Amino acid sequence: MLTPAQARRRWRGVVAPLVTPFADDLSVDLPALRSNVQWLLDRGAVAGNTILLTAGSGGDWPMMNLDERKAVIEATCEVNAGRLPVIAGAQSFDIRDSAAIARFCEGLGVDAIQIGAPAYWSGRQGDVVAWITELASRTSIPFALYNNWYTGINMSFETIDALLELPNSVAIKWTAPDIDTQLAGIIRWRDRVAVVDNSWQTIMGHLEGVRAWVSHFPNFYPEWCWRVWDLMEGGDYVAANAEFDRVFVPYLKLTDAISTQTAGEAVYVRPAMAARGLRGGRSRLPSRDSVVTPEIRERFARLLAEAPSAPGWTPA
Repeated sequence: MLTPAQARRRWRGVVAPLVTPFADDLSVDLPALRSNVQWLLDRGAVAGNTILLTAGSGGDWPMMNLDERKAVIEATCEVNAGRLPVIAGAQSFDIRDSAAIARFCEGLGVDAIQIGAPAYWSGRQGDVVAWITELASRTSIPFALYNNWYTGINMSFETIDALLELPNSVAIKWTAPDIDTQLAGIIRWRDRVAVVDNSWQTIMGHLEGVRAWVSHFPNFYPEWCWRVWDLMEGGDYVAANAEFDRVFVPYLKLTDAISTQTAGEAVYVRPAMAARGLRGGRSRLPSRDSVVTPEIRERFARLLAEAPSAPGWTPA
């Protein structure tokens, strides 16, 4: 079983929340998913610059049933064939589903499952500890704890400290409502487990010792993530920050135009994938593709046509 020390060594680079493509009839398009994973590998994803996150929030897990989630995880692992670290989303409101995914992943070569607080109710800290502790009793697979505070439950430092005592816990995907808390959490846990930065404070997070950062860009422009990562690893934070802002700021304006009107994450990644000729597929409700107007799609195409002009970018 992966240990915290092994996760800290192995998880390096960008965490890629893979989009789950849905076909025109809204069935899960596994051939498209396999093709997209292979595309990412062919572009240059290797252990040390990329970690796959499959069937997570960016993969529309709330819109899939248990069998579909298992199929997505399995297809990802089959194409990956052990080349990259893999995290599988096991979030659920039903602990039986989370346990089923955890046990399913035990034999697939998954590094860890991503697991956070059940977030339908505004739960209590003790509820979170009890829920995740119970899940740990049902599986041996490692956990990447996930503080998904924006869905209703913000785990306290003390709650996370308690959960890190579980033998399953090897990492935390960390974000907080404010930058001071964000950085304090990184400093608190960076020598204990692998800390994955799920905020937009990518440069500052790396300075403070995160092992990896989360970005949707590997779904359509992984080279940008690898360039930012290499600049940070080389200690050139001024250049890293300039490169980050050059691409992310205009991208954020486009995603805001979508996310202010409809829920979900993949719904604003799919138009960027389409601009690259990739098969992002359709969105299932409540995400509404109708929000993505032709004008927004054209803006994505222009952004990505201009983005590869960064120094050091070489097309595959």
